[in-house]
Amino acid sequence: MKKSKIVSVLQTSDSSCTNSLIRGLFALNSYAGKKNIAIDIRQNSNIIWSYYGKRNIKYLDDILNIVLNVNVSMLKSYFDGNNDIVCVKDITKISEENFNFIINLLSDIYDNIFVVCDKINFMQLSDVVLCLFEKEPISLSNYKKIYSDIIISKIKDINVLPVILKKDIDFNIDEQEEIFIPKNSVVIDFDSKTEEEIISKNFMFNDINNSFVIGIRNIINKISENRINNSVEDEILPDTNKYIMLKERLHKDLVEKMKEYSNEQDKTVLSNIIKVKIQELISVYGIKVGIFTQNKISKELIDDIVGLGILEDLLADENITEIMVNGCNNIYIEKNGKIEKADVKFTNVEKLKTIINRIVAPIGRHIDESSPIVDARLKDGSRVNVVVSPIALEGPVLTIRKFAKHKLSGQDLVNYGSLNNEMLNFLESAVGNKKNILISGGTGSGKTTLLNIISSFIGMKERIVTIEDSAELQLQQEHVIRLESRPKSLEGTSEITIRQLVINALRMRPDRIIVGECRSGETLDMLQAMNTGHSGSMTTVHSNSCSDAISRLVVMCLMAGFDLPEKSIISMIVSALDIIVQIKRFSDGSRKISEISLLQKSQNNNYELVPVFVYDQTQKTFVKKYDTK
Repeated sequence: MKKSKIVSVLQTSDSSCTNSLIRGLFALNSYAGKKNIAIDIRQNSNIIWSYYGKRNIKYLDDILNIVLNVNVSMLKSYFDGNNDIVCVKDITKISEENFNFIINLLSDIYDNIFVVCDKINFMQLSDVVLCLFEKEPISLSNYKKIYSDIIISKIKDINVLPVILKKDIDFNIDEQEEIFIPKNSVVIDFDSKTEEEIISKNFMFNDINNSFVIGIRNIINKISENRINNSVEDEILPDTNKYIMLKERLHKDLVEKMKEYSNEQDKTVLSNIIKVKIQELISVYGIKVGIFTQNKISKELIDDIVGLGILEDLLADENITEIMVNGCNNIYIEKNGKIEKADVKFTNVEKLKTIINRIVAPIGRHIDESSPIVDARLKDGSRVNVVVSPIALEGPVLTIRKFAKHKLSGQDLVNYGSLNNEMLNFLESAVGNKKNILISGGTGSGKTTLLNIISSFIGMKERIVTIEDSAELQLQQEHVIRLESRPKSLEGTSEITIRQLVINALRMRPDRIIVGECRSGETLDMLQAMNTGHSGSMTTVHSNSCSDAISRLVVMCLMAGFDLPEKSIISMIVSALDIIVQIKRFSDGSRKISEISLLQKSQNNNYELVPVFVYDQTQKTFVKKYDTK
């Protein structure tokens, strides 16, 4: 049975306030005759305490080196016995079991043990967690996540005491966020003037009129009088059978209640209605559900009913560029250029099929066994491909190539190291001079992104026709006509191909034609368009090098069904195209333009590729090979 009060102080952002808070807790408890020790497991925390004059800092690592032999008597002789500081050299080498062993021994020596940390760990023995945050949206969001992490962890009988830092500026928090600020919070003044006074190593915390000191007294009183009263023992915790059963019951009842709103299309309106209905149903059920758990269950049900279920969080993460669903149990993501397995899955294949239908239906697409492959798009422009049975043998396969919410610029690519400023200026000049450009690259190398960026160099007054399988291009010019192909209907009719759209575009008086990707016979029509007055047009092709791109174009031209000699096709390609840009994704996840070449006719009526810029992978730098001036 532990004798001391164990308090974890969780730093979420402001280290100066955390340090001052610990010093204040030490000082005020010492004035009351209490013995105190702080175990600070933040990195480099010894530097902080050295600044405040703590010369005899102990290290938990050193104590644990003799953990099998250490006892209370040894620790009593090892420490000074009051206001001691224990830091850590390498927290990754300390197990929770050994940490708790030391805490239990220290409980026989000290009245208060303060565990200072910046992550939710080593808290199993704590009576209280002091969680510091500011009354502003980002800090409040961090607090909500921390609280949620605590209540769904194995630490179920811990109390959380929120400490609000009152800064110079008070942000306006909307009503929906305001409800998450706990009523038992302690407010501490920590504006710039107070901070300057408190962080001084000479401040003694004996000014009873100081607002910061008053705040610390309130904390001590709440802890000592056990007036926190936010235990989550009786709450329905996420990821438990009780939670799952409640969620299923709510989902079933919500489906019935939402039928009267079947004509409502606004997702925000529907989300607010669902929140209200959930509160009403929980009240009817007579079940105790904490505000954070209710918020979590509301979000999940809103995602299920009006969104894309468990995919919503993946879609919201701006670091994720691709989502790959291989059946209901295996979901992979590409994050920062690397593929990893996501920690979410669909509960059954029917839910996955519901999400797929929710994606394809709004754009008039249909998928079933008779039509098992579909290309689609989300409202934000993200590209979607779906394959189902009988083609997909182990469940539906859904692939989403996310559309970046932040529209990238050429300078962004320079900052990312995808090209340099000289290359960017070359491409901008080429577009301005109406050169026909082919972008070549492998799957996921960034062809469409690059096409989007260089198309931004087109003049604002030009008439541009874009042609795509699934509309992804987001041109900012005023005069843009966007065309999208259409697959066959259920009866096998009404198909409109890319090739038909290219032919039709020629009748629309375009200044430029941009084809999202050439895959088949439309390549011949695109080349003819480039050769008949539509200079400055652009397209992309799947290929591994600039020379391979030429060979691929030849093959696709032959797919148009005309028996043309290869030399004639090559001659047409050379006359049509001016520049080929090769983009490549490397093993580290980075994407770079590996080559920019001019396409010229050679003396033997063949073609010649003249590299202008190449990426030297050995030197990791871009090299200019040819001066176009």
